[in-house]
Amino acid sequence: MAILHKCFGGCGSTSRKQPSTTIEYLCHRFPLSQLRKATDDFDESRKIGEGPYGVVYRACISINGQLKDITVKRLRREAAISSNGFSLYKNDIIFMCQLNHPNLVSLVGFCDDQNEMIVVYEYAPNGSLQQLYGTESKSPIRPWKKRLEISIGLARGLHYLHSGTKHTIIHGNIAPSTILLGENWVPRLNFFGRSLKGPKFSAKDMKPIQLEYVEGPWGYIAPECFRAPKVTYKCDVYSFGVVLLELICGKTLYQISQHKGRHIEAANVIPFTLSVVEEVRDLAGTGNAEGIIDESLEGEIGEECWKLYMDITESCLSEDPNERPHMGEVEVQLERVLQLQEEANSNNASS
Repeated sequence: MAILHKCFGGCGSTSRKQPSTTIEYLCHRFPLSQLRKATDDFDESRKIGEGPYGVVYRACISINGQLKDITVKRLRREAAISSNGFSLYKNDIIFMCQLNHPNLVSLVGFCDDQNEMIVVYEYAPNGSLQQLYGTESKSPIRPWKKRLEISIGLARGLHYLHSGTKHTIIHGNIAPSTILLGENWVPRLNFFGRSLKGPKFSAKDMKPIQLEYVEGPWGYIAPECFRAPKVTYKCDVYSFGVVLLELICGKTLYQISQHKGRHIEAANVIPFTLSVVEEVRDLAGTGNAEGIIDESLEGEIGEECWKLYMDITESCLSEDPNERPHMGEVEVQLERVLQLQEEANSNNASS
């Protein structure tokens, strides 16, 4: 219990000790021996992913007499003893065990035996969005309608985080690698290690949270974070805008920059992103992919659908956070985009 005690309590204050009781009440604490057995002692054949802080394994485990497919995320030893890795582990558990939404990954439990730091969550059979931006497949992210459904699911999940709980929750790490795809390609936001609890939601009051520095994957960090390490939930909206752009291009922002022969530095990633938005918008009238959007989408996207989708994308990517929409508005607009696409499909079928 040493790690759990250090992580959630034992600091001499009642407020620090309380989460320990909450955590153990809300989710299961696995013994290390059980997870070793489920992963064949963390065998390479069980590995489904890895990152700078840890390795992810697929396993099957019996919980209350029922077999369940799970994902086991094990922090590397060097990450576990670092303050940053420790903070990511703690936040992941604290946020996931208290959140409940169809478009958020569900926490199954954790393990802190023998100084291990392991998070156990539900298994996503279709991997992450990042895995679908492959170079070998011509249609890596499924048909356009399915991509719209993925974007709507993500918008619903973020809307819940921003305004569906007592306090606004800033995810802080929206990117293809943190978007898992479950049964029927239902998107689920994952990795809450960088998430922050903000003030009570108010459309008029976006009190920024001051940080020492802002971390995040290349291309997804909101421009205001480069000027000062302050974040609001509108930073998530910007990151979501980048994901929308990638969904229509069938490529990550990094892959788009490579396609255009550009080496993009952090200082000019924002202008580059906006230039891509304009270029993709201009293609709506020609119907020509020009190698920027996914070629498999040529002739599939309705013109009105394309226009509104790019309007939403551009508004999410506004350099001024005050001009970015709230995720509730984005959710409604994307549902309208889907409706326009279904109407276009129906008209094409009838003609």
